Amino acid sequence: MMGRCIYCQEKAGWFKGVCQECKGMLQAIQNLGGQFSFRSLLDALMKACPSNSKIERFLDSDIQGQGSIRDIVTARMTNQLAHTMGQPTDMTAKKVKWIREAEAQNPTPNDLPGPVNPYRR
Repeated sequence: MMGRCIYCQEKAGWFKGVCQECKGMLQAIQNLGGQFSFRSLLDALMKACPSNSKIERFLDSDIQGQGSIRDIVTARMTNQLAHTMGQPTDMTAKKVKWIREAEAQNPTPNDLPGPVNPYRR
């Protein structure tokens, strides 16, 4: 039975859940350790997988329904920034996912068609 990769949804191989490229991207993230910038993350992923569309699918994968890999990285970076500024924070990937989905349902006034009304929201 040919399995599909849980990250990119492409063929993973017989009885496998993760394809070789996504396995390489997971290893690249683990090799970065705990402290890394988004740029260094993207550089590591591009070394592991040359396909931009596959990297995007990998970052947008939400395996457990708690937020995508991109949401996890965004939450971690938000917490680091707030901590650096001396602000308390408890941002999680689940909260980032909720914010992203809420913004998709309710676009900002500048994203709506027609003339911009500065008092509309």
